[in-house]
Amino acid sequence: FSIPYVEGVSEKFKNIINGSCHKVCFFSMNKLNYFIKAQKDPMARGKKRNVVYKINCNQCEASYVGQTGRKLDTRISEHKKHINKVSSSHSVITEHRLEFGHDFDWNNCEVLDVERFYNKRLVAEMIHINRQKKGLNLQTDTDALSHTYTDILNKI
Repeated sequence: FSIPYVEGVSEKFKNIINGSCHKVCFFSMNKLNYFIKAQKDPMARGKKRNVVYKINCNQCEASYVGQTGRKLDTRISEHKKHINKVSSSHSVITEHRLEFGHDFDWNNCEVLDVERFYNKRLVAEMIHINRQKKGLNLQTDTDALSHTYTDILNKI
């Protein structure tokens, strides 16, 4: 017999069985891997790739949702540089800063989703853009998201 070891009970059971023609073996229900976990250190937020992220305005409830396949730090750095760059084409973040003089909470950028497949990441981005209360994203950022899905998602 091979039975689980239960302290106090297993020894008594073995003494009873020893008189018969059977042998008893015990096994532990808690394997070594139950106690020893080889976990990786959590990755720093800025080092993550393939993310949908959200940047909040420091002075109001406005927020921007974006996606990137590169490191999040790289994309955030590009947003910061674009604000300081003199250009005729402005991002919605730059427009908000110029119009209201507000700054963004760059250090606490929130990762909303991690998705390595580009098209799935775009859908996740559209869903998160749609769920924002005071979003800065343009309406065209969610044009590819079916209104049927929008209605369902708004009920969740």
